[in-house]
Amino acid sequence: MKKWLFFLLLLVVFLLSACSNNDELSGKTFDISVVAMSPNDTSANYTPVMTLEFSDGNKVKNTRDDEEGVYELKEDKLVILFKNENEHLEVEFTLKESDKEFSEYSAEISDLDFQMVDSTQVSKYKGLYQKLWDNHFEIIER
Repeated sequence: MKKWLFFLLLLVVFLLSACSNNDELSGKTFDISVVAMSPNDTSANYTPVMTLEFSDGNKVKNTRDDEEGVYELKEDKLVILFKNENEHLEVEFTLKESDKEFSEYSAEISDLDFQMVDSTQVSKYKGLYQKLWDNHFEIIER
């Protein structure tokens, strides 16, 4: 009986680990870039706003500003949350396949939330929040 219970428990552990390790972003790095058209509208410039390193445990790091947070990827939505004791920044991107050969995804911000507890303190996320007001981004794998 004990052997049967042990094997059943082992099977459940393997199934749970297989189901939770299906994150296609883990181990990858992407530039989240603003698309700016040139004055004559014949070419576009891509300026990175942040560089995101995704890792196991749904952790994400913005290497441009040394910010660590968490993320969730569900279907066509990527939600990123950075927070500390004074503020939090939550960004929800709606993703679609990019039509550009050098870009993995095209993205638009579907929700952007920034909150500060004490506005007299120096903000770590306000600058990034302001950069994200642009609505269209290309997500380019590095």
